[in-house]
Amino acid sequence: MATIDESLRRVPPQSLEAEEAVLGGILLDNAALDRVTELVQADDFYREAHRKVFRAMLDLSARNEPADLITLAEVLKARSELADVGGSAYLAELAERVPTAAHVAQYARIVRDKSILRGLIGAATQIAMHGYEGGGDVAELLDHAEQLIFGISDRKVKPEFVRISDLLVESLKTIERLYEQKQAVTGVPSGFHDLDNLTAGFQPSDLVIVAGRPSMGKCLAADAEIVLSDGSVRTIEEIVRSRSGRLLTLTDRWKFAMVSPAAFVDDGLKPVFEVRTRLGRKVRTTVTHPFLTIEGWRPLAEVRPGDHVAVPRRIDVFGERSIGVERAKLLGYLLGDGTLTGACPRFTNSDPRLRAEFREAVGRFGGLTAREDVADGRAPSLRVSADRSAIAAGRVAFGRIVKQSLAASGTSARQLAVELDVTPASITHWCQGRTVPGRAVFDGLCAALDLRAQDIAPAGPSSIRKSARNGLTRWLTSLGLWGKTAREKFVPDLVFTLVADEVACFLNRLFATDGWATVLASRQAQLGFCSTSERLARQVQHLLLRFGVIASLRERRVRYRGGIRLAFQVDITDAESIRTFIDKIGIYGKEAALKRVQAALRAKQYRTNRDLIPVGVWQQIDAARQGASWRSVGTRMGIGDASNLHVGRRALSRRRLGAMAEDLGDQRLQVIAISDVYWDEVVSIEPMGERQVYDLTIPETHNFVANDVCVHNTALCLNIAEHAALRADVGVAVFSLEMSKEQLALRMLCSESRVDLKRVRTGHLSDREFPKLAMAAGRLADAPIFIDDTPALSILELRAKARRLKRDPSTKLGLIIVDYLQLMRSTEGKDSREQEISEISRSLKALAKEL
Repeated sequence: MATIDESLRRVPPQSLEAEEAVLGGILLDNAALDRVTELVQADDFYREAHRKVFRAMLDLSARNEPADLITLAEVLKARSELADVGGSAYLAELAERVPTAAHVAQYARIVRDKSILRGLIGAATQIAMHGYEGGGDVAELLDHAEQLIFGISDRKVKPEFVRISDLLVESLKTIERLYEQKQAVTGVPSGFHDLDNLTAGFQPSDLVIVAGRPSMGKCLAADAEIVLSDGSVRTIEEIVRSRSGRLLTLTDRWKFAMVSPAAFVDDGLKPVFEVRTRLGRKVRTTVTHPFLTIEGWRPLAEVRPGDHVAVPRRIDVFGERSIGVERAKLLGYLLGDGTLTGACPRFTNSDPRLRAEFREAVGRFGGLTAREDVADGRAPSLRVSADRSAIAAGRVAFGRIVKQSLAASGTSARQLAVELDVTPASITHWCQGRTVPGRAVFDGLCAALDLRAQDIAPAGPSSIRKSARNGLTRWLTSLGLWGKTAREKFVPDLVFTLVADEVACFLNRLFATDGWATVLASRQAQLGFCSTSERLARQVQHLLLRFGVIASLRERRVRYRGGIRLAFQVDITDAESIRTFIDKIGIYGKEAALKRVQAALRAKQYRTNRDLIPVGVWQQIDAARQGASWRSVGTRMGIGDASNLHVGRRALSRRRLGAMAEDLGDQRLQVIAISDVYWDEVVSIEPMGERQVYDLTIPETHNFVANDVCVHNTALCLNIAEHAALRADVGVAVFSLEMSKEQLALRMLCSESRVDLKRVRTGHLSDREFPKLAMAAGRLADAPIFIDDTPALSILELRAKARRLKRDPSTKLGLIIVDYLQLMRSTEGKDSREQEISEISRSLKALAKEL
């Protein structure tokens, strides 16, 4: 094996013939210089004379002057380097030694590879010398070694850019297949006028980090409520602060699925608007936040009252927790006809069946008794209090277990008293079941005697004290309900995480108190619930949605004790929703009324004037009929004359659209007909002033459900890229670490054409949209946009690729976008991700200054 000293005496790797061939080839064909500069630099040449010649060629190229024997000699002479390279005679020899410049790139690769080998030898020598010297910190030496090696590998990263014009060919093929089946801005403009007015555009050497602002103002108010996968309901503020949660998103197949956000955004204070719908749902968003219409996603600024937006028709999400049906009944009864203030809980209702069941549920709760109070002119009331005999029995059982355990432990009462820092008399009183220790001493007692708390006091020591509050009051307090008036009542968080059967039981008993089932004089069947608490009514509307029951919420003014009081009424009038409610929920005590409702439904043909597909769907139907006459379509469907179709004038029921889709053989329309979406009419959009707002970044689908409304988050940076390239003719390099280049191209195409991406992916395109896509593709094909989708890109790789792109004048590179920073990796090990991101940011800033 050769020693290091022997290796150092060897001739370094080099190929003078290849170097001469490269220089000679450039003299023969100056255009070869562009190909060579992508592969080698002046320092890659082994012979100093060749380096000087190559530098002179680069200088001539930079001045747009030809590099021939005369001009090259003049440049070298001006630098006093002509004699050093061998004079004009040597230059002439270089041109004569190469018959053609066709293979100059291959010669350049040989020169580059030899240079890399020399660099590797040099780096290895330095590493070996530092290793033998052994001085300094080992971690620093290792870091220096990594830098040396990466500095070499940096030069050999292969370009992986694909011009967008190449990608658009495949994008258009995909779309076609789916279809058949004073200058204020001195820098790079963003296209957002307010931002450009503030910054005068992105300036050279700027590093602009769009971090924590992926939706850039497209946000929701802090109190927007979102359903999580465990059934719980959390505000967007809580989700952003916890930075966790799986929530609902609408997929390309118009079905809801669970997804985890990729980013959680605190967007500060912004002006918000409250959007109210015909169903009574409301959500507060910024004016730029998109809503889903039948034509695609549209920002709130483009939505008007009368438009229809997508909301879930069902949220099939339940929890796994259980409190038992008895407690579910108690909650339903108490939130309906219960009094949660005063000395103890009360339930007031005139139906003896409901009072009897409430009394039974109280008995099963344990440690409670329900006494009926009857006053003249008032409905009977059940007052729930602690069962003193049960409490006393609990203390006796507690004392017996303590006494037996103390005897079994071999510890005296005095020793135990010293250990617990209590008097011996206290131990005696415990054993006699006369008193119970406080919580802290109780825990110490359990530890000292090796007892389980649930064995001696299942509900805790406070439950068996003489002065103990009754267990139902304590439970209601833990749920946050005790002390709430009728207007303040709400469904506690616990209920949203229960199993489906217990949620149904809760709603059943709630409707048994303040709900009804009736058939109006018009023979219209109706189910309903009313409360003076808006929060409770909205929560009931939401819980019904979990069973697929679509209910509306409206305000009513009702007379109460000689005055007017505001009430909130939940109405269920859709026949399918009524059937679902009766089948899955029901109303205890109102079975006869439900039977009358069912009879009315059977006697009446199903029709709806609410659950309809918006008129805009006719554009898609028009495209699907492929030239067939409307008369023939109507005839095949058994409708008769084409006028009965009311083409483009009336909204369609889901059944009618499904029948049309089947007749036309159009799967796209069938997907809409059986979707998880209900099209709810916007009735008002009102400004609410500035509010704290938040947003979530959702991968792939870029939408989620908040306040039972479908909302969207969008990509600012892609819009900036399109504007810079198309409107300002600035070259843009996009490093997409999250999304493939094909996906990115498709998104840009949809953005530029203003055609909804969901419609493109499912093939839901009208005759007007396809030309828009084609025209947008033509504009993008000429745009200087370059995309690299290398995953887990390191800063070294990004820097090398950016430099090569910048060296090509035809790219006009003026803007680099990295999507997104968190997915990048540094080339050096760091103690934390924060340090790593900091190093990446510094490196990107250095690259911006360099370029």
